[in-house]
Amino acid sequence: MRFALFTPEGTRRLTPDAPGRMMNLIGFWVPVTLVVFGIPAVIEEQDGLDASHIVGLVAMLYLARFFRRPLIMGVFASETALYLCGAGDRRIEIDQIQTFTLRSDEQHPRVLWVDLIDGRRYPTPAYLGDTTGTGLALTRAEMDALIAELTRRLPRPATADSA
Repeated sequence: MRFALFTPEGTRRLTPDAPGRMMNLIGFWVPVTLVVFGIPAVIEEQDGLDASHIVGLVAMLYLARFFRRPLIMGVFASETALYLCGAGDRRIEIDQIQTFTLRSDEQHPRVLWVDLIDGRRYPTPAYLGDTTGTGLALTRAEMDALIAELTRRLPRPATADSA
């Protein structure tokens, strides 16, 4: 089992990384490092943590969480499920998926949506277009490759003469 800090455990990323990955990695690891090394140093130096230290540590952890969000944004897949990580994380069983569709949402005109057999629909963070908004802007070639990979993962209907 591998450690998965920026991907759901047991999955593979299907979308490209969000823009600014290096800055987000720095923004994540700096506060984490300060917390990890800061707590023992403060405790050793002052025989305990006071309220101002605790507030500072909580602020550092909040900052790390803020920078982690873009690092985990994307579409991920395991053998049995699809994971949509963005504004709200969602796990969808692959056998419940009917198709993938490009349609608009409140922010973008061409967003990749997952349509389920029972009629529910969920947007992914991937959209076709430029990087002016939130989410993952993909080129036409990247979107076509993503849809092809996702469609390949769908279960195939049984044929009548499979006996």
